Amino acid sequence: MEKLKRAVSFISLAALVLLLLYVKYAYERGAELWPAKTKLSKDEVRIERKIKIPEGETKEFIQPAFLVRLSYSSTETPEDVIEDLEKGNYGHDWYEKARLNEDGTLSMTVTGKQLEHWISTREDGINKRIVNNKNKDMEIKINEDFTEVTYILKKGYEISFLEWAIDGVVILGCLLEAQVFTGVPPEDCHVREVVKREEDGVVIIDAVTPGTNYEVTEREWYGEEQKK
Repeated sequence: MEKLKRAVSFISLAALVLLLLYVKYAYERGAELWPAKTKLSKDEVRIERKIKIPEGETKEFIQPAFLVRLSYSSTETPEDVIEDLEKGNYGHDWYEKARLNEDGTLSMTVTGKQLEHWISTREDGINKRIVNNKNKDMEIKINEDFTEVTYILKKGYEISFLEWAIDGVVILGCLLEAQVFTGVPPEDCHVREVVKREEDGVVIIDAVTPGTNYEVTEREWYGEEQKK
């Protein structure tokens, strides 16, 4: 089977899913889509609210350039991202001001309520995929500072590389934004992704974003035994 590649072109395509989920659909509906969840399972994550913004005040956060690039396809420009953000920021649910910087980073000025909206939606985006993928025989583990995510493929798993990649791009974006909105400087934002099979312990993917591209064949993804 032709090799499945996760490179810049694939990331740009798959990132459209993230854009649709978190820019267009979410922006149109607003905060009521994500009511606060008070009880989490042991596998779900909660992002610590490290930064408090007093009422009536704002704070600027900066998204790294590579994260901004995740939000647009090969036919779009960073300016298109700003335009989409502005169209979706009805009622100022997400930010007060946004600007694209010369170095490709994105500066956003937010209130305390907007900061909570960003964080709660990212929690929800991650946790929904943790819960949903249990039915696909894949366990997702995330470390406390949101810099590493491990995907454990259980015996007999049926999830494909492409299915994983689509969810993986969304989780990657959520983890990076969780770092941004808890005060991590843009130059320090990174995520290590590890995918391994539980049955034989084989590590299929071990990559750090930004800076790593990789490709996976069907044989590598499923292993010799499952292909027999």
